[in-house]
Amino acid sequence: MPHTTEVKDRFRTRLAAADARSNGFRQKLLDDGTRALQPVIEVLNLMAEVLNEEHNAHGCITGTELLIDTDNFVTLCAKLRGVDSEQKIKIKYGPELGGKNYISISGLHQRYNERLVPGSSASAHIGRVIGSDIHLDEHRGADLAEVVRDVIEDFYVAQIEQRSHFAVAA
Repeated sequence: MPHTTEVKDRFRTRLAAADARSNGFRQKLLDDGTRALQPVIEVLNLMAEVLNEEHNAHGCITGTELLIDTDNFVTLCAKLRGVDSEQKIKIKYGPELGGKNYISISGLHQRYNERLVPGSSASAHIGRVIGSDIHLDEHRGADLAEVVRDVIEDFYVAQIEQRSHFAVAA
């Protein structure tokens, strides 16, 4: 049997090499996810800036950071927090069977889903609905950003209008 030190050194070397490969894979995945979701991140940050302005009491947007989950998906879970309610938009980026990357979105309502994947005319490059999630080609980040912008605007404006409606009715 080899010397104890040799066994330990070999094991350490293999562990370090595996860590390096894993870290390289995760960094590439994060870089690819950041590139694909950049338009969405920009919209979320711009809208959050407006909500963070002085004298603005309509709520906030949190969860705009990209993370890698245990299933090796790049995830973003934006939380729209209003005065009276909250909405979550969860976006994942990662590999699909066959090696193609996609963007998965949940937390949108049906009318926004329809804008991303219109009815039965959807083809694979436009997107598809799987359960309550939408899967888009990784190159559709700009389309998703436009829809997310509308979701955010509608969410906060609806809260203001609803409060105004109740105030007038009282």
